[in-house]
Amino acid sequence: MDLVSEENFVLQGSEILTVLFYLFVYCGGLLIALSGRPLYGLYIYFFSFYLHAPSQWWGQSLPDIRWSLIAAVITLGVVLVKPPARGLRFWTFHENKLLSLMAVFVCLQQFWVKYGVLHMDYVILFVKFMILIFIIQNIVVSAKELRGVIWANVLGTAYLAYYGMSQFDGGRLEDAGANGMDANLVGMHFAAMVYMGAYLLMERFRYTHIILAVALSLILMGLFLTESRGSIIALGASGLLAMFFHPQGSKPKFITLGLLGAISAAVLMGPQIVDRFEGMQKDNIGDVQDASAASRMVIINAQIEMWKNHPILGFGHRGTLVQSPAYLPEDYLTGPGVRASHNLTMALLVDHGVIGASLYFGAVLLALSKIFRYKFKMKKGETLSDDQKLYSHALLGAILALLCFMVGGQGSNNKKLEADIWLLALIPLIHREIQTHNQKQRKASLEAIQEETDGKGEPNRRLEVGRMA
Repeated sequence: MDLVSEENFVLQGSEILTVLFYLFVYCGGLLIALSGRPLYGLYIYFFSFYLHAPSQWWGQSLPDIRWSLIAAVITLGVVLVKPPARGLRFWTFHENKLLSLMAVFVCLQQFWVKYGVLHMDYVILFVKFMILIFIIQNIVVSAKELRGVIWANVLGTAYLAYYGMSQFDGGRLEDAGANGMDANLVGMHFAAMVYMGAYLLMERFRYTHIILAVALSLILMGLFLTESRGSIIALGASGLLAMFFHPQGSKPKFITLGLLGAISAAVLMGPQIVDRFEGMQKDNIGDVQDASAASRMVIINAQIEMWKNHPILGFGHRGTLVQSPAYLPEDYLTGPGVRASHNLTMALLVDHGVIGASLYFGAVLLALSKIFRYKFKMKKGETLSDDQKLYSHALLGAILALLCFMVGGQGSNNKKLEADIWLLALIPLIHREIQTHNQKQRKASLEAIQEETDGKGEPNRRLEVGRMA
């Protein structure tokens, strides 16, 4: 056997083993979910998202099917057959109502959009998003499930960072093995997950904190290798806001970890990133080329003109891509003579008009506003339990992650990414747990005041009755 044949044999063997491992975990997890443990179905969904088989070198021998959608539908069935003891939740959250209206609107668009095949792709995707929100909110019923979901995403993102760095050969980290993610989109996902995972470090120390710290370090390194200016700006903007909202019961630890995070970011800020912020970048062989954000403004101006033609109902999914040859100078077109959107806000306005954009951003603003109500109200001398600390910290982390995602989206279109959907599912759910506790606390305080008032009034009534007698 010559050297080439031996290498091919090793590659084929490695591919077969990886495929078998993927199928074993995927099918095994769904079987456990079907036994009445839907949390494992959600884990398998995240597993198929982060190890996106069709885009991996070893996944070419697998059927090109929607692995994550199948996992979501099976998990949905398990949740409906075996709902949580507290009952199913969905319509109690205002964010869900707005997103449901958007789902209906996106489906209705199919009747009037010009490019129905392109739009149908987003219809299917958004229906999957709504299924995801439903199953997340009805699987995460305690601190245990919440911690597990955050861990699953931190480890999955760390894997993407590790995979991307293992394939890295200079320039920008473009290939992280995820479906449809370029450097900017990968950077946005990394930045959001940094905040989700970092707030787990606020918990009481466990040995798993070491694993968490390593995972976050990998994610942060991967983020800076993407050289995504929008993602780095978003990371910094969310960090500035975080300074004004200290985690409940963990202020000293928060300040310490915040300083460590800032120092780590400064160390990882390499010269190529600085060059990009100055409007310069280097290609793979080190030649300096002109680059700036001017092209983004040209695209946005063109999108404004596109939006004016369909301001209320929108053009349909991928509207910027389809219309770009008619609105952009040839110098700004790429590939087959088209240009995609690089801005989430304008993508939503062009694709779904004022109606769709208002519904989506309305849900986002509702979720972000909960940052003002992240604290548990405690009696004097009462301390937070470990679970209460987790809820408070996780709510802060999720809101900052969502803000990071939105800020990053102004520099690159992250409309089809899923992190915002996961966060929009978790934020109202966690907030409800905190508010339920606070309402009980207020009710108990009012009852105590009422009892004290009644107790003081009773002797006076008795004295008055005695005098009358």
